[in-house]
Order: sequence, then C-alpha cells, then structure tokens
Amino acid sequence: MSNKIRLFRQGLVVLLLAALTSFQLMAQDTASTLELKELKTNDESRIFNVKLTGESEAGAIPVSEAKIDFFTVSEGKSELLGTVKTDREGKASLKLEKGVHFLKNREGVTEVKASFSGLGRLSSAEASIKFKELNLQVTLTEKDSLNTIQLHASAIGPNGESIPLKETNFNLYVQGLFTKLKIGECFVDAGEGTFEFPKNIPGDENGNLKIFVRLEENEEFGDVEKVETAKWGNHRSGFVEPVRSLWTSGAPIWMITTLIILLAGVWSHYIYAIIQLIKIRKEGKI
Repeated sequence: MSNKIRLFRQGLVVLLLAALTSFQLMAQDTASTLELKELKTNDESRIFNVKLTGESEAGAIPVSEAKIDFFTVSEGKSELLGTVKTDREGKASLKLEKGVHFLKNREGVTEVKASFSGLGRLSSAEASIKFKELNLQVTLTEKDSLNTIQLHASAIGPNGESIPLKETNFNLYVQGLFTKLKIGECFVDAGEGTFEFPKNIPGDENGNLKIFVRLEENEEFGDVEKVETAKWGNHRSGFVEPVRSLWTSGAPIWMITTLIILLAGVWSHYIYAIIQLIKIRKEGKI
C-alpha cells in the first residue's frame, strides 16, 4: 500500500507543477502586457493580432482564455469592432473584411484599440495602433525578356482624395518551402516604383512563383501586403534540381539531419520515461 501511495504522490506532484505556471498569475496581483499588430491583406481586409502576457518571477507568461475587445476610436467616440479569446500561447486574431467602418479623425487617421479588462488578480491592459489608408496596386509586366514589377501607391486623404506616396521602401518576397524569402526592395516616390525581377529563382513544376509586396512597420500606414502569382521562376520539369534550397521540394541536408536528431532526442526521452514507469510499477507490486 505504501508503494501505491508513493506513486500517487509522484503523479500529484507532476500535475501540480504543470498547473503552477498558470496558477501563479491568479494568486497575486500581476501586471499584464498586451501587444497589438495590424496587417492590410491582399483582399483589402485587415487582420489585428494580439498577444497577452502576465509578468511572473519566471518572466512573461502567456495568458489563455482571455477576452480581448477591439474598438475603433476617434475624438472621444468609440465603436466595438469585435471580441476574441486568446489561445494557449496568449495569442488571438480578429479579421475584418473590406467595407468595415472605421472612425477617422480630421487628418484621416484611424485608431484601433485592443482592451483586456483583467482576469482574477491579473491587471487590465490596453494597446492601440494608428494608421492611414493606403491604396497599393501591383502590375507585373514582361518586355524584352525582362520581368518587371511596377508599384502604384497613394495615400487616401481625409476627404477621400488620392495623394501620391513619397520616398517609401517596399520589401519584395517570394514564397519558399517554409517561409517567405526576401529578393529585394522597391523604392516608391511620387506614387511610382519599379523593380526588375531576378531570373535565377526556381519556381514550381510549372515555373510559377508567388510574389509578395509588403510595406512593413510603417509609422503612417502600418503593414500592407499585396500578393501576385507569375510564371517567372526557373522551370523545374524535366531536370533534377542541382541544389537543395528552402524554396524547393527537397529540403537542405543540414535541415533534414537536424530534424532527425531532434526527433530522435525527443522520442528517446519518451521511451526512457515509459521504461522508468514500468520499473516503478513492477517495484510497487513486489
């Protein structure tokens, strides 16, 4: 009986340790931090991403199942845009389709606020972001064996007027196997910019490439993204890719080796734990 009691106590300790991280946020007055980011997507919708954490002795801890309210605010007015709950990583997203009404001030600036009202003894938190409307058009052209990306960008004024964008850099990416790969920058002035697309980028079996044009972390317009697909990649059909790359179907050898080592380490720990549990159970029956 004593062995069974000992095993029960060991299991209870494991459960208590697993719950301790979340419990310590509720057991004392704890400051919380709310981060807010925004992205205007290819279909003119907007995605607002938040992350909620609470401070503890171990550092910042994600807060799950917390309700986050989103408001559009301007000059003392406030309208609710939506409400979401955070996941296990303390993250949540609100997507608003094109046409959703945002309040604007006299300068045409929109402010969106994310609000957390508190949970238990976890303090409330707020975060806000401001942005102006940006009209971005991307045109792909092919002429004299040159592939060119042309950008047309203009700000939307407070009265709906179009104002050509000045001296702004846009980042250009192509979709790789696991992530986006940056291929360069396009400088836009007087609302216009041109980028000559490189010729040595592998595409899919049909030579297609997904191209991303992004304005990132801009103080005036926030994050804006446009996506286009073009048959501008090296055609892979009929020959073997000479080099393993992130954008190919065959991942680099170093990445495959690293993944195998990590998986082997994880499963070896699982097997070791199972063996130890079996030994403990046998000892308890003696």
